[in-house]
Amino acid sequence: MRAMIALAALALTAAAPAPTPWTLRGDGLSRIVGGKPQVLRFGTPKKAALAAVTAVMGKPQMTRTSPDCGQGEPMTMVDYRGGLTIQFLKGKFSGWSLEGKVDPGLKTAAGITIGATRTALRKAYPDIDIDDGSLGVMFTREDGPSGFLDSMKPGARVIGLYAGETCMVS
Repeated sequence: MRAMIALAALALTAAAPAPTPWTLRGDGLSRIVGGKPQVLRFGTPKKAALAAVTAVMGKPQMTRTSPDCGQGEPMTMVDYRGGLTIQFLKGKFSGWSLEGKVDPGLKTAAGITIGATRTALRKAYPDIDIDDGSLGVMFTREDGPSGFLDSMKPGARVIGLYAGETCMVS
């Protein structure tokens, strides 16, 4: 009987829900906690933003600083598993980017993530502008998120997403 109780307790512990992934927003990140939205907006102090993102994404994989970004100020970039990088300028959360092999739970509220088609992107955000510029094929929205496509072709796919003040220099 004790073994059955112990197994039942173990099953309840193992069935605890994983933290809800972040939703990528034009003004930061959000997720649902206990049925209520938790919004992490640009401008949040670095310590609070790191604590919130680390609680969901786990320990950062790498932290780096670029003196070439941030309007004359060094920008700090913190990389997490799943392709998410959060960026800081003057000690505040300033932007996020998503690229590479990503956690499929990291997406915009409209369901756009890495690998989404240009058709799906245009359907989700009819107001996007697409341009083949010096950094590649980019799509932008006035209130974000914005990103990159792998080509100008109709079957192009999203290869990067970002919002806020970010650094395109690695």
